[in-house]
Amino acid sequence: MEEAFAAEIAKSLLGKLGSFAAQEFCLAWGLEADIARLEKKLKAIAAVLSDAEQKQSKNDKIRIWLNDLREATDCSHVLHEETGMNRSFDSFSGLIGRDEDKERIISLLEAPFKSPNNFHQVRSIVFADSIVGPICKKDFEKCLLEFKHLRSLELMDGSEFEAFPERIGALKHLRYLNFERNPKIKRLPKSIFKLQNLQALLTGEGFEELPKDVRYMISLRFLFLATQQKRLPEDGIGCLKFLQTLFIVGCENLENLCEDMQGLKSLLKLAIGGCDNLISLPKSIKCLTTLEEFCIGNCAKLNLMTIEEKNEEKIRPLSLSLRIVIFNNLPSTIALPEQFLQGPAESLQTFIIRDCPNIREMPECIGNLKKLQNLEISDCPRLSKRCQRETGEDWPKIKHIPKIEVDNDDSGEETSD
Repeated sequence: MEEAFAAEIAKSLLGKLGSFAAQEFCLAWGLEADIARLEKKLKAIAAVLSDAEQKQSKNDKIRIWLNDLREATDCSHVLHEETGMNRSFDSFSGLIGRDEDKERIISLLEAPFKSPNNFHQVRSIVFADSIVGPICKKDFEKCLLEFKHLRSLELMDGSEFEAFPERIGALKHLRYLNFERNPKIKRLPKSIFKLQNLQALLTGEGFEELPKDVRYMISLRFLFLATQQKRLPEDGIGCLKFLQTLFIVGCENLENLCEDMQGLKSLLKLAIGGCDNLISLPKSIKCLTTLEEFCIGNCAKLNLMTIEEKNEEKIRPLSLSLRIVIFNNLPSTIALPEQFLQGPAESLQTFIIRDCPNIREMPECIGNLKKLQNLEISDCPRLSKRCQRETGEDWPKIKHIPKIEVDNDDSGEETSD
């Protein structure tokens, strides 16, 4: 029980931080050391948790407290202070091992809003459940200008935030803004585009439109975009020359991306998924010369060949930096974009093709990808048949690749030159 309950708390309290790490935000705030300290503290209190769980069968008060603790850790907002997150965790862990009620826990979470002296210490706020959320929302809007050093703001589902206060533009040090899991927020106030230190923005499924003014967020490094737009506007995202990671996910109405993607001069990772009405990709996607990872999937109408030029004589292979390419669940794609794959001949290391049943053959250029180490083909009946070891028609094109995994190939062997 000790490990299970400690893991449950770790998942709840550190899950948010884990998302930072996954999205490469840790470096922006120097959170690695804080995470390590939190993990150490969780292990230190595990013995107390275990003792409480062993006693809960004989003590209803302890059992109720443990249930409340689980709920509180799952839907609390976390406060980061000057010395990192350990101060707030010290206060929180002070409740461990004593018979405290839920009101005591919630009062602790609300503490920074009770004393004006605490405002200057707050670095991060996560508004979560319907119990803490409404109280904190009211106090947050009232005292917004006092959060002069706030760096991270996250609005979860159930936080009862339906719009950002206009004064949010006063949070000049804000670096991370996340309402990915709050579908109630539909638009951004104009003042938000004054946040020139903002490095990460994550929008939710109810978000209606990302306006052109996003180009004024000159420090933006990470953008997770869910929008109801049919087309991304020109002179918007394409102007974010320092953007490094772009996720375009769950945009059911989106038919076309912006054509000026060549302006993303620092983009390293691009992921597009769950855009069922996306018809085509802009040809400018081949101009992303810094791109290292490209993943696109679950786009039922997308034909990858739309990025190819009709007159191939005018196309020169671009010097791309692609290391990883993943195509997943693209039923409308009947061929792989050869011009696109010509560029990373000296960089591509992993190529994964999944659930693309209508791709008919491997392009000739695959033989020029001398750095390619891993090729995976699954749920692509036509392509898999042609890429069978030794017997497939396309086997000569791919036999130089050290590791190949293809459906219905049970040999399990690795190939080499």
